[in-house]
Amino acid sequence: MDQAERLRALVGAGEPRARVIAVTSGKGGVGKTNVAVNLSIALAQREKKVIVADLDIGLANADVLFGVQARAHMGRVLSGEVAALEALTKTPSGVLLLAGASGVRHLSDLEKTERDYLARCLRELEASADFLVIDTAAGISRSVIQFAAAADEAIVVTTPEPTAITDGYAVVKALSREKGSGRIRLVINLANDAAEASRVFERIQAVARRFLGVEIDYLGHILADEQVRKAVRRKRPFLLENSVSQASLGIRDLAERILSEKPTARSAGFVKQYVNAIQGIVS
Repeated sequence: MDQAERLRALVGAGEPRARVIAVTSGKGGVGKTNVAVNLSIALAQREKKVIVADLDIGLANADVLFGVQARAHMGRVLSGEVAALEALTKTPSGVLLLAGASGVRHLSDLEKTERDYLARCLRELEASADFLVIDTAAGISRSVIQFAAAADEAIVVTTPEPTAITDGYAVVKALSREKGSGRIRLVINLANDAAEASRVFERIQAVARRFLGVEIDYLGHILADEQVRKAVRRKRPFLLENSVSQASLGIRDLAERILSEKPTARSAGFVKQYVNAIQGIVS
């Protein structure tokens, strides 16, 4: 059995799997990882088993925002030193974290055998939780778009700043071109108020509808909140640092909407979609 056949066998079983959410952004500095971390905590607080995979390899910092010392990181997993499930770090919120590795090669630089092995690791995670939240790198590199498009839903985080809006639209455009991509959702972070957030969404949606022919789902917004900066400085998730802050209320609203929905039915799971993408298979 060659490598491609082994991967097809790996993803062929119809086992229960997590609902996979990729949190991504067009540029850094918009709060992508903060959204991923705190959204995962909000889901865990509703008695869901949640795993966060920090795939922003090279600039990983989810462990810092969780305020934990990771027992192992993605670099050791990819090298085969430790299995993915054994590398998980339990955070104070109950969320399990597969930490990324700062200062190592970007995912786009991985060898084919390493990408294939990563798919096997992700399959283990997908089969072990209710939600698998993936924190991707920022930007529209091929590896980022492959991860985000393979997920059941991709949450694109942006802000009201013009450059962030432009880069957020670039992610939507890249995702819309991927065959079999999941639901594309938008979160407006650092908004001054709900009206401003709604205007930003409507602007991106109008352009996407006109030039891409796609509909984006408005998941919600998070208000600019000084409590977030304080929490980051204390290396604590803002949802745990101040549960009634404006940002915390916003992140809970996002989680409630996700939990209230019936998951979108897809013919293939996350890992199968990802394997197809990295092997150039048209499903």
